[in-house]
Amino acid sequence: MNGETFEKDGLNDVYRELCDCVGFENMLKIYKRMKGIQITFPQRLFSGSYVKKQVSKRYDGHNIKQLAREYGYSEKWIREMLREGKSKET
Repeated sequence: MNGETFEKDGLNDVYRELCDCVGFENMLKIYKRMKGIQITFPQRLFSGSYVKKQVSKRYDGHNIKQLAREYGYSEKWIREMLREGKSKET
């Protein structure tokens, strides 16, 4: 099966969307590997533990808003995480 021997309109909706996003060949790879599996994509790209490490490294005392926006977490969450990190250090 290749991208020239099918009609895109014949694909199920989710595969049509994947085809639009990543192209036919990559959609086919995803299909072959993941068919039958129900997938839910988290709203956040990065895990909380990864973000905590990055924020701890990158926090300069004045960039909470930027870090919150960049990683998709609230400023409150960033502040709490930084406070939690400081309390663990002491």
